[in-house]
Amino acid sequence: MSLRAAAARSGIDPGHLSKVERGEKQLSLEALYRLAVVVDLDELAGHLKPLLPEEIGAGPACEAGPSAGNDEEAACEAASPVEQSAPHAK
Repeated sequence: MSLRAAAARSGIDPGHLSKVERGEKQLSLEALYRLAVVVDLDELAGHLKPLLPEEIGAGPACEAGPSAGNDEEAACEAASPVEQSAPHAK
């Protein structure tokens, strides 16, 4: 699966996901969970699910594309407000 396809299916901006891949940005737990579901990392998704609010962890991964106002992820209809990614520790 291409980076663009994984980003689109998980609701993460492809540019942001590319920066995550290069170690320049981080994902929120919610975005990481959605990405894990999309790329079939079931064990990781299982570990992340209990850390998420019920309404996020219970549903499938987002199918929405990236929103213009947030470079990390698009808001899912059932999701709570989008959290910003944590600052990258050096």
